[in-house]
Amino acid sequence: MEWTKDFYHQQLVWSIDSGADLHGLRDDLVDKMVRHKENKRTKVLELGGGPGQFAVAAAKRGYEVTVIDIAPAAVRHIEKLAEEHQVEQHIRVLEADFYKVVFRERFDVICYWDGFGIGKDADQQQLLQRIADWLKPSGVALIDIYTPWYWAATAGQEMQMGDISRHYGFDAEGSRMTDTWWQTGDKEESIKQSLRCYSPADLQLLMKDINLVLVDLEPGGAMDYEQGSYREQVPLGEAMMFMAKLKWG
Repeated sequence: MEWTKDFYHQQLVWSIDSGADLHGLRDDLVDKMVRHKENKRTKVLELGGGPGQFAVAAAKRGYEVTVIDIAPAAVRHIEKLAEEHQVEQHIRVLEADFYKVVFRERFDVICYWDGFGIGKDADQQQLLQRIADWLKPSGVALIDIYTPWYWAATAGQEMQMGDISRHYGFDAEGSRMTDTWWQTGDKEESIKQSLRCYSPADLQLLMKDINLVLVDLEPGGAMDYEQGSYREQVPLGEAMMFMAKLKWG
């Protein structure tokens, strides 16, 4: 999926150029992991680590973290952030495709924040099977899943971040949100991602032949575009995503 590599690499380069704060650590996500993990000693695998704000925050708390990202800019940023916080000994950074990478070890927690849904249903099933294979028997996977109802209602919205513009769309037939980025004034050179959206019931159907079960979920937040504000937690029927907690089953 080279097109995803190109999108995530350019997305991060533009975010850095626009002055986005990519150095603030995501302790809130570590707190969420701590609430849901079930092992005291935890080896963490993060898929799609982006700028590394969760991975480095987890490493600062003493967790042994392996983080994968396909984008070279992300890998460089994670390594730099880990060096800034002096946690290199607790973090392993891999520039790799998590549909292809091979692990000889298993993990207590596997996290995939804000990115599930690349490709077709079969791709999601392949990834979920890999996650099941990588989990320890008592491990948990924590995965953010985009909801179709929120993104259907959000289609047509645009956002401005410095000199970067974003446009959200929704493919109703495929139940996919689309997210198009461009440098303001240069829309012809835009980049675009498309993520499959699932309800909890859809997710359970997706996993019917995989040794994973949905044991808990936590609704995420929602953006109020008129007020320009973000609500951290809303009811599931209003949320842009939910975190699915998966275990062997």
